[in-house]
Amino acid sequence: MAGTERDRLAPEESRAVVYSTVYRVLGTPIVAALGLANTALIVRETGSAVFGLVSLIATVTLLVPFADLGIGATVLSASSMLHGPNRDPEAPEVIRRAYRVLGAIAAGCVVLALIVMAFDGWKVLLGMSSGAADRWAITVAASIFALTIPAGLGVRILIGIDRNPLATLVLMSCPAFALLVTLLLTAIDVDGIWYAVSSLGGLLCGQTLGTVLALRASGLGWSAFAKVSTTSARSRLLEGSGWLFVVAVGMPIGLQAGRILLAHRSVPTELSEYALMAQIYGVCWSVLSTAGLAYWPVFVKRRSAATETVRMWRRLTVVFAGYAVVVAVGLALLGPGATSILSGRQIVVSVPLAAAFGALLVVQAVHLPANVLLTRPEEARWQALWTVVMAAICLGVGGVAAGPMGAFGVVAASVLGILVAQVIPCLLWVPRLVRRRPLGDA
Repeated sequence: MAGTERDRLAPEESRAVVYSTVYRVLGTPIVAALGLANTALIVRETGSAVFGLVSLIATVTLLVPFADLGIGATVLSASSMLHGPNRDPEAPEVIRRAYRVLGAIAAGCVVLALIVMAFDGWKVLLGMSSGAADRWAITVAASIFALTIPAGLGVRILIGIDRNPLATLVLMSCPAFALLVTLLLTAIDVDGIWYAVSSLGGLLCGQTLGTVLALRASGLGWSAFAKVSTTSARSRLLEGSGWLFVVAVGMPIGLQAGRILLAHRSVPTELSEYALMAQIYGVCWSVLSTAGLAYWPVFVKRRSAATETVRMWRRLTVVFAGYAVVVAVGLALLGPGATSILSGRQIVVSVPLAAAFGALLVVQAVHLPANVLLTRPEEARWQALWTVVMAAICLGVGGVAAGPMGAFGVVAASVLGILVAQVIPCLLWVPRLVRRRPLGDA
């Protein structure tokens, strides 16, 4: 590929990026309708106070995405090397090792959940309780979450092999499955806390479907669950996943730990306002994150083309920032009214809180292209160090602000932490880091 062409997408890459984004954009009204209908139904079944706790449990996948130890990111990179001229013969072994490791982690999480249930410790961990049904409902939800850890690799594989449209459809199916679970729970008239199972159950159904499709499309089939060969077992198949694990630990602290801070330091209504506005914010972010993640394998395949990679990164950053600014204005103007209608006027979100979520979308959008670009081990280490700084700022400022300022305070803390420790360092150092890559890097 000529140097002047490497900053352009190959036809199959262009189809993967464009189609997945188009699918997500066209499907967003459907996904939003399903997700918001699900939320509205849950709010009416649980009430405004219990809804905050239900949302806290249901979004455990946002709080603990680091349960995969950064291995999901490594699998995405390995999947991009399964086929084509840059094919890596070790790539299937990386995926096999990942499934075995994450399967063990899932089993460990189930055991841990059962231990917490045995000692009735969920109230201590979450900071609030809705009643006696908590110990069973939260344990079931935690066990379902554990199963999503290895199941989530299917979507990573689809993205890695440039089947982004299929991955997007899989992700879009999760709200539909979640709504079906909610309707089932409503039909059998369960206690409100059991609705915490809804979104996690939908996620597991969608990810299971994604795993089946990924193993067929990649050609791996059941061999993905085979034993790792003796020779490969002695090599560092998951190299770099340690630093990506640190990144994955820090990001949810900055973006999602506000829920925990509010649960412990504020009142239930503040947590409910945060949770409901975050639901709308998540719909907007999903379009960006889908498009951004599609560029991960694109950047992996261009690791030896520094100049072209930097040019592509700059263009992508400008485009994402422009999209985010437009959507942020919409969130600030329409968010309060939308949440009021959605909750049947049980939860009213303020304009400052809606605007804070808009600002969070902007800083995340500016950082996203660098996040999917810097995936080599030393670059992941650089990201990890700044992620620790970001997490410290978010926790420190958010912990202080949660009491007097409520939901607005913790979101503002996240914006500050990401801006200072993610956006500014990336804008200053990404070109330098990319140009330090060794010649001939694949």
